[in-house]
Parts: sequence; C-alpha cells; structure tokens
Amino acid sequence: MPPVIDIQNLRTYFHTEDGVVQAVDDVSFLVEPGRTLGIVGESGSGKSVTSLSIMRLLAASAKIESGRIAFLGKDLVGLPEAEMRKIRGAEISMIFQEPMTSLNPVFTVGDQVAEAIMLHQGATKPEARQRTIELFTEVGIPEPEVRVDSYPHQMSGGQKQRVMIAMALSCDPQLLIAD
Repeated sequence: MPPVIDIQNLRTYFHTEDGVVQAVDDVSFLVEPGRTLGIVGESGSGKSVTSLSIMRLLAASAKIESGRIAFLGKDLVGLPEAEMRKIRGAEISMIFQEPMTSLNPVFTVGDQVAEAIMLHQGATKPEARQRTIELFTEVGIPEPEVRVDSYPHQMSGGQKQRVMIAMALSCDPQLLIAD
C-alpha cells in the first residue's frame, strides 16, 4: 500500500506587492498508514501553509510552485478542483486552528457537521443528525442532544474546537490534519 501522504520538495510561495514570500520551501515527508507525524516549528515557519497546501485551500496570492503531494499515490497538485472537493472532507480532513472563523454563525453547529455527513456519505438528514449527536458524545461535548441545535456563539471556545474535531472525524478520513 502506498503512503497515505507523500510530499516531495514542496514549495508554496505567496506573491505580494512587496515580492515573493517563500512560505514553504523544499519540504518533504511521508506518512505510512496507521502512523502519526507531528510537525513542529516556530510561528510563521510554514506548518499551516503546508497543511493548507495538502488540502488545496490556499489564499489567492499563494501558489504551489513545485513539488509533489501524493495522497494514496494520487497526485493532488494537478487534480481538478471538482475531484479535490470529493477528497477534501471525506478522505482528508483538517482541524483548523481557529474554530471561531471556521464555523458559520448563522447555522447551528449540528447542521454544519450534518452537512458534511450528508454530502460525503449520502446520509439522510435524520441519519446525519443522529451521527452528529454520536460524534458530539465521542468528543466530549456535554448534552449533545441539546448542543446539536446550538449556534457557535452559544458555545465556549473549547466546545467549538470539539465541534471542529467532530466535523473532521465525521466521514472517517484516511488522513486527519490537526493544525
């Protein structure tokens, strides 16, 4: 079986009015099935940009200049966006650093998690709601049957982070990135 993720010589640069910022410059690593990899570094060292490069969720000013990102042997860099959308959330999930900006304030947290389940697993709305309650229980959200109907502003920062973890786990991804 190929590595879950195999990154070779990745270079992701930001093109700004002041010039080029080499956010990720010649990064290589791989993760075998069942293994965990931790990437450590100072603030601004490129950890988050590396994760966003894998997910292909870069800002408009950023570009993967060169390198290879292979997920189970499939090249993600050259993959059409429509194909990447099928992988993102279903096979590769990411727990973002800041839950305040990752959750939409006009939808309940339960609806936001359930949406991913319905989209990627074809579940009905009642099935997705039940699975969301199960996930909330697994990640330690108190009163999951009540909290599923809460809006982000009604939850503590820690609870919102747990919602993001539940969302990332909702489709049982083969690769989970925690930023």
